[in-house]
Amino acid sequence: MKQPVHPKHLTQTEAARQLQVSTATVSNWVREGLLEMDDQHRITLESLRRFQLKHAGKTKLQTRANKLQKDGHDPAEVEAAVLQALEAGPFDDALGVRYQAMLSESFKNKEGIFYTPEAIVDDMMKDVSVAASTRFLDPCCGTGNFLVSAVRKGVSPDRLYGFDTDANAVRIAQRRIKELTGAEAPHVVCCDFLEVCSTLTERFDLVFTNPPWGKKLSPSERLDYAQRYGAGSSADTCSLFLLASLSVLNPGGIAGLLMPESFFKIAVFEDARRTVLQKTLLQIKDYGKPFKNMYSAVSLVMRQQEVEEKNTVICHYKQQPYSRRQAQFLTMPRCNINYWTRPDEMQRIEALMRLPHLTLKGHATWGMGIVTGNNGKMCKRSPRPGLKPVYRGKDILPGRLTAAHYYINPNDFPRYQQLAPLALYHAPEKLVYRFISSDLVFYCDARQRYILNSANMLVLDKDFPLTAKQLAKVMNSPLTNWLFKQLFHTHKVLRGDLECLPLFTESSLHGGFDLPDLDR
Repeated sequence: MKQPVHPKHLTQTEAARQLQVSTATVSNWVREGLLEMDDQHRITLESLRRFQLKHAGKTKLQTRANKLQKDGHDPAEVEAAVLQALEAGPFDDALGVRYQAMLSESFKNKEGIFYTPEAIVDDMMKDVSVAASTRFLDPCCGTGNFLVSAVRKGVSPDRLYGFDTDANAVRIAQRRIKELTGAEAPHVVCCDFLEVCSTLTERFDLVFTNPPWGKKLSPSERLDYAQRYGAGSSADTCSLFLLASLSVLNPGGIAGLLMPESFFKIAVFEDARRTVLQKTLLQIKDYGKPFKNMYSAVSLVMRQQEVEEKNTVICHYKQQPYSRRQAQFLTMPRCNINYWTRPDEMQRIEALMRLPHLTLKGHATWGMGIVTGNNGKMCKRSPRPGLKPVYRGKDILPGRLTAAHYYINPNDFPRYQQLAPLALYHAPEKLVYRFISSDLVFYCDARQRYILNSANMLVLDKDFPLTAKQLAKVMNSPLTNWLFKQLFHTHKVLRGDLECLPLFTESSLHGGFDLPDLDR
């Protein structure tokens, strides 16, 4: 009998699958010398084993890129604990909370799981009206918080629908409903809503849920679901579940979803926002950060009916409620739903937008700062022969730079993970700016300096009507900063936002425009 032949080499795709990272990450590790390749560009199995032993999940880069190797839980052990708790004596309603604590952070990240606190569920459901005929759906029900709230509102267990891919969570949800009503919930089942949605014959009067945020899907799955539910470029699982939910919502029905803050302002969600803005929005409420190390959570409640021109939306931001005209969101760059902007602030924005202004779209060449892969190893703290100063985002101040804190060797450039074309660094004039920042902080560099990846840069086209120095002044102005915050409300200064940011060159505006409180 022939003995099986064990491979000594893996393709980069096979190595990425085994390490549970992208092929781009594997390529970066090869470039750093952490993984070795043979003469046919395959990863040697020996170097892969050495990498897993010495590096995976330990250094800062690998921990960030490969969270799945950092921690984990034993699925069989967790399932046994849940089954034992369900079978042992009186049911403890806190089992759902205990179950969440059993799950590893890496599993939650992979599945996009962020269980909704009961206080938020109750708040989202407080104005919901239920009739005897009401059919309720939570397409990703978890341990059943929205389902339980619906039952308490008067939804009959046989008209209650809940789906989830986590069998343990579904068992807990089923038991909670049984304990509360004495009846089984036959339509609370373990399955993938995105898979079964297009085959459902039922239609629902209420759909309330907290969909997975950023659940890991294969490219083919993401493409399939995006096409199936008309998501366009908005293929994150939170928007896929939103659009799928709307597809099974009765005319006049109400949907309420807890969405990541990014949904309302990031470019990738523009297609989904345009769909949402055709519905009648009822309420948007920012709950701050109820989940560890995540975006703010924002509820979006809408009615399945075509929006009327004068519809107003109740927005809650920092515990302040106010009414906004829904039509205003359609006039924002990329249809950003800037619920954080008060009506008086919106009046000022509308007045500005009617004035002549410029944008950077199509008028600049952009570049990202250097990603060395390991600043501690590649960057030096003091100047030496052959080294060049390199500047971080925090070294950039409005209109000036601090002294350099790091130095790099240009001979190391081929080893770096990311390096913009050298022509950009060496341009006679370029604008460098902070990337991680809620403020616009720009500096005009005329000395061909290098920047790290906490900063980015742009070189203006020759036909742009402002010089780099003039544009830096406009960007750093209070007016432009205020407008940037109102339109984009972000802690990352993204190229796409800068390209559609209105720029006003009239000096009288910068000196006398009546701005609201800039520190709000």
